[in-house]
Amino acid sequence: MKTNLLIDGNNYEFNKNSRNGVYIIHGFTNSTYENKELAEFLGTQGFYTKTNNLPGHGTTPEECNRYNYKDWIEFVEKDVAEMSTKCDKISVIGISMGSVLAMHLSTIFPLNAAVYASIALIYQQKIGMNILAPLLHRFIPFRYKKYSYPKDIRENINFMGYKVWPISGLNEVRKLTNQVKKQLSKIKCPVLLVHSKSDLLTKTENLDFAYNSISSLNKEKFIVNNAGHNLFIQNPDQKRIFDKISSFLKNATQTNI
Repeated sequence: MKTNLLIDGNNYEFNKNSRNGVYIIHGFTNSTYENKELAEFLGTQGFYTKTNNLPGHGTTPEECNRYNYKDWIEFVEKDVAEMSTKCDKISVIGISMGSVLAMHLSTIFPLNAAVYASIALIYQQKIGMNILAPLLHRFIPFRYKKYSYPKDIRENINFMGYKVWPISGLNEVRKLTNQVKKQLSKIKCPVLLVHSKSDLLTKTENLDFAYNSISSLNKEKFIVNNAGHNLFIQNPDQKRIFDKISSFLKNATQTNI
């Protein structure tokens, strides 16, 4: 198993003078490493971008197990509220668990647009998430990520973030998704949903479930073939993804950038 975990403990802001803000949220156990390139790119496109590490992320798996889903919700709500004092327009982008948090934000803030990538609402391992995580998280703190992948590839995967799933944290992800699923019909802002056919962690049915559940009149699916779960890092589809997100945000916010 490769050991380069690709963790970044730093927070990032780009193009601070723009009043067209984009808040970008990373996934569970990951860090701003997976968002930095997208944030930097959108900064060159005229947006003010901000991406911060969620509580318990960009540090250690032990710390991740100390936080609950309400901590993550409070954190992103505070960040977007702060951005609203500086910007005339605000959009959110989330990936994986970050997409779930972005969905929550879409139900309580008057956002101009939202992008949900690698949506994680329906679990690949339903028994593990719905039954084992609630039962065992007090006794088993971690599980190696490699066991979430087929045997023939797991030893060659270069994992992002922590090499383990913090089980108490995973149980909090379950609580978060259960809550947000009930709120999806409240989402009415323009939405772009992005997914890769090569995603090994989240099923394509997540895309259809989210698309059919939200109430947005302006909603669009964008599917690529070659990127993995972490859509925003370097991959064969990265340029297409970045260009599509930029174009969508510009159209949704009616900018003249």
